[in-house]
Amino acid sequence: MSNDTIRLAVYFLFRFLEGAILVDVILSWMMPGKKNPLIDILHIFTDPFMIPGRKIQEKIAPGLMIDFSPILALIIINLLQRIIFSIV
Repeated sequence: MSNDTIRLAVYFLFRFLEGAILVDVILSWMMPGKKNPLIDILHIFTDPFMIPGRKIQEKIAPGLMIDFSPILALIIINLLQRIIFSIV
């Protein structure tokens, strides 16, 4: 596999993760607390990036009504992408 193919695959993976986080945010506004198998599948992809942000936010500002974990998740994804692109 060439480096360009790997870079393209990584690029699309990270775009997918960013889109999944966006969909997760929108669904949390539209259907808060609803259980759905598709939302559970979505959380399989987004939770590894969102949970650390929620833990950080809970330590810094417990009980805050606004969830900043999607922003932190996007920052983490961007950093990971930059690291991987610098390696490949």
